[in-house]
Amino acid sequence: MTSHTSERLVDLTIHSRALIRTMRLHVYLPPGYADTSMRYPVVYLLHPWGQDERYWTRFLRVHEAADHLVEAGALPPFIAAMPQGDKSFFINAEDPGGDFSPVVRLDPEHFAGALDGYGDYGDYVLEDLIPAVEREFRVIASRSARTIAGVSMGGTGAAVLAFQRPDLFGAVGIHSPALFTDEQLGPPWIFGLGDEAAFARRSPVHLARHLDPSSNLRIYLDCGQQDEFAAPALALHEALSARGVPHTYVSREGGHTGGHTGGYWRAHLARYLGFYTAGW
Repeated sequence: MTSHTSERLVDLTIHSRALIRTMRLHVYLPPGYADTSMRYPVVYLLHPWGQDERYWTRFLRVHEAADHLVEAGALPPFIAAMPQGDKSFFINAEDPGGDFSPVVRLDPEHFAGALDGYGDYGDYVLEDLIPAVEREFRVIASRSARTIAGVSMGGTGAAVLAFQRPDLFGAVGIHSPALFTDEQLGPPWIFGLGDEAAFARRSPVHLARHLDPSSNLRIYLDCGQQDEFAAPALALHEALSARGVPHTYVSREGGHTGGHTGGYWRAHLARYLGFYTAGW
């Protein structure tokens, strides 16, 4: 592992055995971190498709919001770990093989680098990233002190990982998740090519139908009403409700801030942080 530090935003590289490559990691440290020996809870923040590990600080300014709320006493201090996720959805790809160049040609800009940015990213997060963060930083290494959250692609990834491993995470934030359906399929190299079982293993809606209501996983799901993924987000809420899984669901109005944009997520960031830290 190598690192570069700028105040309390730290840039690291870690070796991933799951991906057989070096991956970048961006970390926010709370006020006073250098002046104490205490350990802190941690939230893993997953970025959208086409962005990188610095999205949460560069565009959403999560470090500024966290500093302000921590210093005001509104939130307990915490560490935020923001991993590189490329265009992977942060999950293990089905990788069925085949020539997917015709799919890429449908939208070359959207899919730029997509065929290089997928693989066993779920294993990378669970088996490489989390242990590395817990070795490198003074993190409370327990389920109750570990939250995972994401926006868009990252929201989908956070939901899949938390629903698959509720023993690892005490809470999950699922913000404007980029959810696919049986009719609107995701990238086939990740979600499978007409393989219902492969898709179900990577679909938060399908996973929610089997989530143990007694898992005590705190869940926050929100989506703007003008968001292109509003309907599948509602379907996820309905699946959780039908399963009897307690959760918070918010469907927000609001013009341009109700869409699938950084402006929407930035506008509600304080609420997100309040939910992540409520159990701490």
